[in-house]
Amino acid sequence: MVALDHSAQFETPSSARLPFAVLFCALLALAVFFAGFALRGFSDNGVRLGTQLLWRLSCLVFFAALVAGPLGRMVPPLNALADKDRPLLQGFCAVLAVYFAAILLPNLFAVSDGTHPAGITAGMTFFILFTGSVTLVMTVAVNRSLCRKVGRRACRTLLGVSVIYFWLCYSLIGLAHISGPHRPDAFYELSVILMVAGLLARFAERYRRNRHPAPAA
Repeated sequence: MVALDHSAQFETPSSARLPFAVLFCALLALAVFFAGFALRGFSDNGVRLGTQLLWRLSCLVFFAALVAGPLGRMVPPLNALADKDRPLLQGFCAVLAVYFAAILLPNLFAVSDGTHPAGITAGMTFFILFTGSVTLVMTVAVNRSLCRKVGRRACRTLLGVSVIYFWLCYSLIGLAHISGPHRPDAFYELSVILMVAGLLARFAERYRRNRHPAPAA
């Protein structure tokens, strides 16, 4: 977890200007949700499929944010990725915002047959509230103008904690589906592999920086 909390990728907050990655990830998330919604005939099952696809998309974007910085700093041909980790984290927050909206908004309206949705469970409500709060913390920690108000050290701590939280979410949910009485789903195995790969990439970068520290100015 130390590698997740203290990587070089968390040292410089992104600019106040909304990066392209945020808009791209938000639009991609909307497209993914509506594709899943349409595939199931714009029904309740479509909403479930759409939100499931959004959660999986968020996992992929989170993995990209984990490995972009380390790969860009360790592999010369990939230097263009060295400063893309924070924009990707902002894009990750945008995907989660769409995910939360897709879960909550359908429960505010009647469905097409005139009945009302059963609503989300208490456990899901707690998950949304807590995870939404962590997402807001991450959003603050990766924004330069907001980070100036709370302090750089506080931002780094908040960002490290929020990244660890989401890493544990994807890892533990994946392990639970692999080991529990669930239908086989290769995505959960993939999610665990991606989280382990992301952690190893961060450890590799940290090891390399410790072995070859930057010369003092």
